[in-house]
Amino acid sequence: MPKPVIADTPTEENAEAASISSAQVGMSIEQMTAMQSRASSSRASSRKRKWIGWFLLLIVLIAVGFGGFFGRNYLVQVWSASAKFYQFLRIDVETANMLGLEIHDLKTKSVLQNGVTTLTVTGIIKNITDSPQPLPRIKVALIDKAGQSVYSWTTTVEEPEVAAWGQVEFSTSMNQPPEDAKNVKVDLVELGK
Repeated sequence: MPKPVIADTPTEENAEAASISSAQVGMSIEQMTAMQSRASSSRASSRKRKWIGWFLLLIVLIAVGFGGFFGRNYLVQVWSASAKFYQFLRIDVETANMLGLEIHDLKTKSVLQNGVTTLTVTGIIKNITDSPQPLPRIKVALIDKAGQSVYSWTTTVEEPEVAAWGQVEFSTSMNQPPEDAKNVKVDLVELGK
């Protein structure tokens, strides 16, 4: 007894081949050749479109990279937070900071010893440029609840300058700070002021 033939489930390739072969029934050789060349040319054009898409994406990325590098000063003026990204990459940018130095990791500590309260302020001064910068004086101000300065003093650090992309730690103390002082503000005083 003959076995029944089970038809395969059509896949995408089988369906395409089946449609081509059913369309080819009753066609001349020229017609079949023209139909096959159209199918291969459409596959080639789809590959070409993919390469063009990747090429355009590459051009856009290169343009954004060049724009980000050569237009960095304008970008930092418009979006000041981008300066940290350029600092991370160690690319010098022009900012409103004319000293090229920033204060980071500011900490305060208050200690009561023998009835005397001592306030200690510590932090790090970072050079955000690719050249050494002279260290200015450091101004520490004690601020009350209203945001007004109730007491201030200046101090210096032993090092005369901060190396390119380097940092210097500072520490200063005062005894018996005013009771109405609630916050500490630290600024760098430009040389000559």
